Amino acid sequence: MVGSSSLASPLSLLLPLLFLLIAAAIGGATGSYDPKALCSKTTDMASCLKVFPTLPDKVAKARDSQEFYTQMELYCGFKIYEASSLAEAMIATTTAADPVIIATFFPQWKGDEAITTKTPPGKCLLSCNKSIGHVDDILTCGNTYLEDRPPIIHQNLTVLFHGGHPLPLCKNGCRDGSSSEGEAVLATKFNYIWSLLDLMEAVLPEYLSETGTTTSGAKHKTTMPSPDVTAAVATVP
Repeated sequence: MVGSSSLASPLSLLLPLLFLLIAAAIGGATGSYDPKALCSKTTDMASCLKVFPTLPDKVAKARDSQEFYTQMELYCGFKIYEASSLAEAMIATTTAADPVIIATFFPQWKGDEAITTKTPPGKCLLSCNKSIGHVDDILTCGNTYLEDRPPIIHQNLTVLFHGGHPLPLCKNGCRDGSSSEGEAVLATKFNYIWSLLDLMEAVLPEYLSETGTTTSGAKHKTTMPSPDVTAAVATVP
């Protein structure tokens, strides 16, 4: 029939194209953010690229800098707690016992050399424990509210990575020939944390920009110097 045309109306032709454009725009918005690209903004890109595959999916597959920073902060806190617990346990088993106290309260153990002559903590262990404490201070910002921490953390990490301070002994891997196997494990954990903080420092400018947060009003509560002042005498390979 003449009145029944099989030609589609201009609107029906435009609708599919419109849907495709919208889908492309949405896909581009969600797929354009690449957290791994942040490695190019770190102070050690090679270490960052090695660490990135080990990140939990919540961090590695973040959709924007806000989600990336939020998940990274939680992950860093967990890894710091893990390393701190190991350091404290190692110190507890190496701290020299007081033979006078043992002889007074436990006379039957008076001659037990295993109890009265424990090896004191090595400088690597002490350095790592101290450095881990410093980076924990950087993230907790004197126990300020979570929403107030990002600009302070940003300032502290900027000082840590761009302040020209020598690296802590623990960051150098404690390669002085006297480190125990346990100390080497602890140093490896601290190196991992260091790379995580380096990556966090790289994303923070984007996070602060997206959230409209400025550092001008931030209180310098925990701006940190070098994580370990004894690093100046560390042997760097």
